[in-house]
Amino acid sequence: MKNKTKELALASILTALSVLITYSPLKLVLPFFTLTLGAHVPTMLAIFVGPWVTVMTVIGSCIGFFLTIPAPNSIIVVTRAATHIIFALVGINMLKKNYNMVLIIVVTALLHALAEGIAVYILTPIVLDNATAALTAGGIATLGTVLHHIIDAAITAPILVALTKAKIIKRRCL
Repeated sequence: MKNKTKELALASILTALSVLITYSPLKLVLPFFTLTLGAHVPTMLAIFVGPWVTVMTVIGSCIGFFLTIPAPNSIIVVTRAATHIIFALVGINMLKKNYNMVLIIVVTALLHALAEGIAVYILTPIVLDNATAALTAGGIATLGTVLHHIIDAAITAPILVALTKAKIIKRRCL
């Protein structure tokens, strides 16, 4: 299979998974925060395929959360999902520069958590009309995101190893 065809196929599969995972019953839903087990796995895998595949996967995640989380909370959750592009693009750049995988996970976890925490902090008073909850909500989102990122990285690692061994993904991975 040619590289562009393979990328298109992987983009389609990972984007579809991004949407489908948002329907998972394995989630914790708070007014400003959701923790859906495995939600970051398609994006983390897409990092090893390329930037446009990663962007498509993030868009798929945003669409999925928009469809599954009731308004007005969906605005916060979709915005949080959109911030995944930040950690993903940084992860791609670090991977290209051959940084250690553990360092990539730590750096992207911190960026991911910071971006989501800021999004929640800014949007909570607007969407939920509760300015006093903004700092608490942002803090919970930040800490929860670090934990969620690490769990999803642990889920991603064996899948990535298998995809690399199968020569589906040809990037350095662990």
